[in-house]
Amino acid sequence: MRLAAYILLAFILLLIYGSAVIAVFSSSTIPVTPTILIISMLFNLAIMGGGAILVAYFLHGSWGKALDAMGFKRDGMIKAILYGIVASLLFIFASSAVIEITGYKERNPLAEEIGSSLNTYILIFLPILSALSEETLFRGLIQMHLERKTGWIAAAIITSLMFSLAHLEYKAVIELIATFTFSLVLGYLIHATKNIASPLTAHFLYNFIALLSFYLS
Repeated sequence: MRLAAYILLAFILLLIYGSAVIAVFSSSTIPVTPTILIISMLFNLAIMGGGAILVAYFLHGSWGKALDAMGFKRDGMIKAILYGIVASLLFIFASSAVIEITGYKERNPLAEEIGSSLNTYILIFLPILSALSEETLFRGLIQMHLERKTGWIAAAIITSLMFSLAHLEYKAVIELIATFTFSLVLGYLIHATKNIASPLTAHFLYNFIALLSFYLS
């Protein structure tokens, strides 16, 4: 079962990083529409979220043990959600302050395309689907599995490197740095609470506020 788990995980990561590399080096552009965004997010949820849970099942031998190992639990959920809200708002404030002080500006073509396609439904569902798929894979599966072998600091750093590399399509250095740093915050949240609701909440809120700023501008 472990061999099947690692083969499936390798396949999932190959899809993620393969598409990221293609997005970086490809000169062709696919128009970003609300329909394409939703289909893309649902596909990501199936591959990253569903695939991660299946990998955990192969590793632990039962659905209950798999979900528990990934942090899907009711115990401490309210506290975990509150921690996620506070951490996300503090990170947004801190990163905005750094950008304001340094005056650093860089175009993010992908974010601009998504921003131009926003409507109310996308504003809600895109942050939910992206947070659920990415946190299930990176924090729930990869970090929690690594943490039992390497300790949480090494696990959080490795997971954050993997997480930021999965976002190469941003094509913006500041975005990759912010993604890596925010991933460390998310990694600490799941370590501290042992509940995936905490990084899920923080990730959703961060994406929602970022999209809302595009929507209102």
